[in-house]
Amino acid sequence: MSNRKIRFIINPKSGTGNKSKLPYLIEKFMNPATSDSDICFTQSAGHAVELANEAVANHYDVVVAVGGDGSVNETASALVNSNTSLGIIPTGSGNGLARHLKIPVNAKKAIGIINTGTTDVIDTLSVNDRFCVGTIGVGFDAHIAHLFSHAKKRGYSTYVKLVLAEFSTYKIRKFSILVDETHIEKNCFLLTFANSSQFGNNAVIAPFADVKDGLIEISMMRKFPVFAAPGLIFRLMNNSIHRSDYFTSSRGRNIVLKNTGELQGHIDGEPVIFTNNVTINIKPLSLRVIVP
Repeated sequence: MSNRKIRFIINPKSGTGNKSKLPYLIEKFMNPATSDSDICFTQSAGHAVELANEAVANHYDVVVAVGGDGSVNETASALVNSNTSLGIIPTGSGNGLARHLKIPVNAKKAIGIINTGTTDVIDTLSVNDRFCVGTIGVGFDAHIAHLFSHAKKRGYSTYVKLVLAEFSTYKIRKFSILVDETHIEKNCFLLTFANSSQFGNNAVIAPFADVKDGLIEISMMRKFPVFAAPGLIFRLMNNSIHRSDYFTSSRGRNIVLKNTGELQGHIDGEPVIFTNNVTINIKPLSLRVIVP
């Protein structure tokens, strides 16, 4: 393998662990014979986009997002339709795309993938004027994403506490969706538009999602009684939610979610507010990614 220019973009606020040792691990385990690397820390939201754009302009071969799904989203948005590949060292709370791509959440092993992995090309999504590489949600998961963004503590335990506290009072709504030429109206507790299969932490909401098939997977779950929750959580965690009677799915290339007023959403786990129709389109094979 010829010498590669690689930029590592570390989000020091992702997940719960201390990121101060990551530069040491990168310098220790990256192969200096094949890589010429630099390391940057993000200072604020959006900084990863700026650092990744700079790397593309300077003909870097690889830009590695060191963070969670939000960091991956920012970094990847600058690499779309370029010759620069995305690498991932997952250090977030959920790490949905990394887990879908079978990238280890162990930093040392993930660095090993940057050294020895192969380059694949995957789909991405556009959401109005925004970018998405994993999932978009406008149901209960979006409500939790908004609360989670204001929580004093990050991590899986905080997420679970919010879910348990909010489940019984969450108000479902009817959604009107145009999927290619098909109109769907459905009351949804969860409504997820997926390129990759999971929210993170191996909670698979879109079991049939494939990042290379040119299709957006639409996962819809109607409201369910409290007694059904443990079984549904089990199905989420063992990749069998599609076997639930409360779950339906569809797929398409171009989607319009009709909306007026404020609608809570998330894009790759990061909270957003939609005030108009939500238009989601697939961008086939538009991002180069280093995978195992």
